[in-house]
Amino acid sequence: MLRSLVGSEMGIRDRYQRRVRGILLFLTMGGPGTIDGKSVEEVDNFLECKFTVNGVTYPSSESYFQCQKCKDNKAQFDQLLKSGYGNDVRLAGNKVTLREDWEEVKVRVMYEGNKAKFEQNPNLKEALLKTKGSVTFHLSSPFWNAWNAKIIELIREELREPSERNVDKINEITGQMKAYEQENKKK
Repeated sequence: MLRSLVGSEMGIRDRYQRRVRGILLFLTMGGPGTIDGKSVEEVDNFLECKFTVNGVTYPSSESYFQCQKCKDNKAQFDQLLKSGYGNDVRLAGNKVTLREDWEEVKVRVMYEGNKAKFEQNPNLKEALLKTKGSVTFHLSSPFWNAWNAKIIELIREELREPSERNVDKINEITGQMKAYEQENKKK
């Protein structure tokens, strides 16, 4: 009897801890990445930094990403664009009607927003190019922790001088992105 009570209590505690982690993940995503053993704020999707794509100025790469979820719905797009640059825009983006091909294009969209962010903000580009090691993220979902790391590594290689680029790394990550798109293409 005691063993079943202890086992039952542990099961409840485990379920509670998983639920709390899920709630915390919902409430707090984003955050800096770790490169060369150091926290690097410049790679945070929630970092406030302006850049322009197709005549629209975005306050962060997260804002760009969220706005692209509903790029053909002007009212929702405009609402997201005004909702901020960090967690506010992410939470607002959870309420929009997703474009039909979202699952297919979402990784490329995150790449495009971050690429524009680094290309148009020399201080961020410089900080990224000073790093060398692998990139890790820990404050998002497992899916986005992995993809954000790949995206930042890809952009870093693309921004390097041609003679300094790791072409194998570029080909590896772009191949993975294409494979993801193919796997998630609507039929």
